[in-house]
Amino acid sequence: MTVLTTSKAGTEARLTDSDRAESFGASWNAVRSIDGDAAAFDWASAVGALRYAFQPIVQLRSGRCHGYEALLRGFERTGFANAGELLDAAEAAGLLATVETALHAKAVAAYRALAGWSEAKLFLNLDARLIGRPDSPWLARDPTASRNSGIVLELSESRPVPSGVAVDAAVDRYRHGGAGIAIDDFGVGHSGLRTLYEARPDYVKIDRFFIAGIDADSRKRALVAALAGHAHALGIQIVAEGVETVAEFYTCRDLGCDFAQGFLIARPRVDLTGLPNRYAIVEDLNRQDRRQPSESHRRLSEVIERLPPLRVTSRKTELLDYFRRDGSAPIAPIVDEHDRPLGLIRERDLKRFVYSRFGGELLRNRGLGDRLDDLVIRSPVCDISTPLDRVIEAFSTESAADGIVIVEGGAYAGVLSSGALLRLVHERNLAMATDQNPLTRLPGNAAILRHIEGALADGARGHVLAYLDFDNFKPFNDNFGFRQGDRAILMFSERLKAWAGSAGAAIDADAFAGHIGGDDFFLGVSGGEEGDVLARLVELLALFRSDAESLYDAETRVSGGFLAKDRYGALRRFPLLAASGVAVVIPPGCHGLTPDTVNAAIADHKATAKGAEDKLCVVRLG
Repeated sequence: MTVLTTSKAGTEARLTDSDRAESFGASWNAVRSIDGDAAAFDWASAVGALRYAFQPIVQLRSGRCHGYEALLRGFERTGFANAGELLDAAEAAGLLATVETALHAKAVAAYRALAGWSEAKLFLNLDARLIGRPDSPWLARDPTASRNSGIVLELSESRPVPSGVAVDAAVDRYRHGGAGIAIDDFGVGHSGLRTLYEARPDYVKIDRFFIAGIDADSRKRALVAALAGHAHALGIQIVAEGVETVAEFYTCRDLGCDFAQGFLIARPRVDLTGLPNRYAIVEDLNRQDRRQPSESHRRLSEVIERLPPLRVTSRKTELLDYFRRDGSAPIAPIVDEHDRPLGLIRERDLKRFVYSRFGGELLRNRGLGDRLDDLVIRSPVCDISTPLDRVIEAFSTESAADGIVIVEGGAYAGVLSSGALLRLVHERNLAMATDQNPLTRLPGNAAILRHIEGALADGARGHVLAYLDFDNFKPFNDNFGFRQGDRAILMFSERLKAWAGSAGAAIDADAFAGHIGGDDFFLGVSGGEEGDVLARLVELLALFRSDAESLYDAETRVSGGFLAKDRYGALRRFPLLAASGVAVVIPPGCHGLTPDTVNAAIADHKATAKGAEDKLCVVRLG
């Protein structure tokens, strides 16, 4: 395994390189020169006593280390309990910017002492009180300076931005200094969606509150899924904070989170020797996931245009050459030094330069800046495994007219054009129409099989796979006619749809309803308490038994049955229509079960279900 190691040799050269956008040395000297009596505290000693631990931020689908969050350690040697107390005291002394800048200098020194440091980003917390202030660290002071810093500033939601500060303008100044922007602790802070709107971040870090137990909480899953879809439509990538269990890992990955950070992957480390650039636990979890790549993944891989990207550090003359190539696309994907997509540059936007009198010279004028930042437009970003419905949502945004950038493992993979999306939508609608029961409009056998296979491969949650059918449906159909038979099927299908739709809120689970054919139905439930799921299944069967009474005349309802011929032609009495079911319970964990095993268990217990008082037979496998 390739590792990143610390190296003292060459550290000084790195720290004095021209790509350092901030004069960290000057800020450190400022801390050391503070008069102790005036400041009433030895700030230089406090800053010197602190150390940084690094915790990796890892791509969920590849295990590649995308960056490190720098976390302060050693407060027991400073007299402060935590970073908040120290920075509050610094602000009270009028030294917040100086202390924050000196602390960032320490983090950058540790970061750039890593061999291969340029392959990962450094995420630094920036006190919200410094946003918009002229003495804030990381502000661009020389517009022609190199901006390839690899720094991402985390704007924490734990403190409010000072009133009257134009966040969008302040953030632009950090961007001009080469820094990326992340919103930290999203969902539990002061500004929420307003900060998301104004800061236009590159990353949103979802607070641990929403990640803890997300695998068993449908409300958290719904919120995170909605946020991921909205963020990707704006070209923002998602970091799940505090991932501590395997179930949380799989859930966050499948909901569309791009990166994860948490104890499951790695704890913060003060010893920075031997930091891996890939994390084996993530690679192993993805390898152990027996679910095959989704149909959406396969088709997106086939239809995306794998346009060669340009790095944002490329010269503008390279951009002109890009569009001069034979058969070139009207857009150029732009990526940063880590292959993370930044957006698109459209050929039509260059026309004002190319066709103006001095346009070409302006593009070539290095004095005006020779990078591509100012020409990039943000584009929606979707992972290659994103469900098609969410891709369509991303395309509904105004900024998606030129295409959606597709990433794989957090890195640029290609561009999905509007024409390719239309083909995918047409294919999906055709497949749904082919595999949909024409009477009930419920998914058919192919979709049911896919659901069963997915449930058996998902060891993070428990599952209930239920086969439901009517008792004595043929005599009912023969005696009262096919129209009444269809009414009974529709009546049950509506109950089933309502049950599946309300399952998330009622029992904190995900439910899938399907129609095998005739009077045979399927219900799959993932998550939730087993007892609650089974109790509601019994309730569903009882409600249908009550509903079905409306299909008979008053005399038949009172008598509780009707005369009809059985399958052998003999006339006998049958009870009123009812439904029964076999519920196969699959516990969490690895079990090696197959769909054939489930089908065999159902077939063996159908008669038992029909004879049960509550019309439900429960079979536990695994």
